[in-house]
Amino acid sequence: MTIRRFSVLLAALLVLLSVSSCVGPVQHKAGTPAPENEEIELPEDFSFSIVWNTYGISSYDSASGKLVKTKDTEHIGKYTKYVKMSEEELKTVYRYLFVDIDLTAYPDVYDPFNAPGAEIIYTSEPNQTVILSATANGVTKTVTCEEIAYGTPNNCFSEEARQFMLTKEKIVSLITSFPEWEAFPDYEVYYD
Repeated sequence: MTIRRFSVLLAALLVLLSVSSCVGPVQHKAGTPAPENEEIELPEDFSFSIVWNTYGISSYDSASGKLVKTKDTEHIGKYTKYVKMSEEELKTVYRYLFVDIDLTAYPDVYDPFNAPGAEIIYTSEPNQTVILSATANGVTKTVTCEEIAYGTPNNCFSEEARQFMLTKEKIVSLITSFPEWEAFPDYEVYYD
């Protein structure tokens, strides 16, 4: 083998190595689309919490693992468990909050069913409270939706609002699929 051929093979090998080193988990900028099968790099400090349901009676905090089915009870211990999410579940929630939508782009106080300044307001009784909070890369963002109407994402006033409520529904669906959630007793109080 000549020195020239060796140099060409070495250069080709170096190019292949440099290209292969680019493949792997990707840290996405918030709100940028990513293919569903693309690996997401989970920030070391990622955690989230969510409050949802009628009057905000249900909650989950990934940092502590505290899961509450309802706080509208005299027996809170029956409706509280501690559940740590797996890394894959956390990556899924991270994707929902920072890839599918950009949580940081939403206002701190938000009503996804009523545009700011709307003359006709969409309400319901009972109402719901949704509070989504997440920490990633040293930044914490909380979006508070207090006493908002019950409705489907299609009732939201904009596409961004619809995506926010779809994200909330996906996170709630994941949490309520935990065996610990399914093992909770029925609610003591029901709302019409």
